[in-house]
Amino acid sequence: MGASALYHLARRGADVVGIEQFELGHPQGSSHGRTRVFRTTYDDQLYVELARESLELWRRLEEDSNTKLLELCGLLIFASRDNERFSRTLEELASAGLPHDVMDGLEASQRFPTFKLTDSHQAFFASQNGFLYAERALELLRERAIDQGAGIIDRCRVLSIEPQANGLRVKTTEGAIDADRVVVTAGAWLDRVAPDLDWTLDVTREQKVYFEVTDPDRVSPEIYPCFCEYDTAHYGFPSDDGRTIKVAADHVGASVDPDDVDREVGADYIQQMRDWIQQWQPGLAATAGQASVCLYTNTPDNDFLIGTHPQNQRLVLAGGFSGHGFKFSILVGDILADLVLDGHTSRSIDRFRVDRFLSAGH
Repeated sequence: MGASALYHLARRGADVVGIEQFELGHPQGSSHGRTRVFRTTYDDQLYVELARESLELWRRLEEDSNTKLLELCGLLIFASRDNERFSRTLEELASAGLPHDVMDGLEASQRFPTFKLTDSHQAFFASQNGFLYAERALELLRERAIDQGAGIIDRCRVLSIEPQANGLRVKTTEGAIDADRVVVTAGAWLDRVAPDLDWTLDVTREQKVYFEVTDPDRVSPEIYPCFCEYDTAHYGFPSDDGRTIKVAADHVGASVDPDDVDREVGADYIQQMRDWIQQWQPGLAATAGQASVCLYTNTPDNDFLIGTHPQNQRLVLAGGFSGHGFKFSILVGDILADLVLDGHTSRSIDRFRVDRFLSAGH
């Protein structure tokens, strides 16, 4: 979100500098790794519409930069026939007019032969979905921001943000910076910036595993989609390297302190993911390869936090993206630029008010 805000502010002519507490491209937060899912398959109209606009902005950036960022290989979602989330998602996709093909489990297995679903399952395939090349996207946003005059300081920790007569003073380990406006997108560390807003953010440790596959020709994005089982919320990606597929369990991690995270993926988790792949795609996964840990920063209602601080309109905050924010980063950065430069945005962010938990008495 910070890289996107930096890009949009620089693109719109602002004199802007980005500060990163770790090295650029670090693996300590939520945005590292080769890929992140892109999907419009939400059971919530607000996120469907935000995803639709995000898709347009990613495509525009691809065209402007002549760089491939999106792989729209489609998304296959399957579930038991009584899964309510599945039904709600279909209703939202139909209401939004987004393309999707509904089928039973046997039809899905015929269309995508690695999958062995049964007639007790329902499925749909949404073609305007897939994945983002995450590291590539972040590098491009930073490069484009710098090309348009932005500065970036990494390995620099913010110590405090203090109001001044005509702005804010950001005190860091590398000295102080005076600014007219400050945008904070601190991820798992966000609640340390504004404890007075009573966010009660829950940072969880989530794990991802890459498995070598027995037949790489069967898992290329041209013929093999992203996939998700709604009964478990486990999900996976096609191969982006010609050898492996990535799988993960969503929102199953334990709460952690972001400054004290075990970065070793557990053997039990790897076996759980292997068993899941074997259940629905028997014989596909071979040995486990690379595995990594990332952090989800979850709000109590799983909605985002985007807005200006109620006590200081010069301070703009964004976070709590609850494990599904990366796809929206190109749009969130533009919204943050709206708030900084215009003081408001035309996008629907009322649900994301940064003071909503304070007013609700949480």
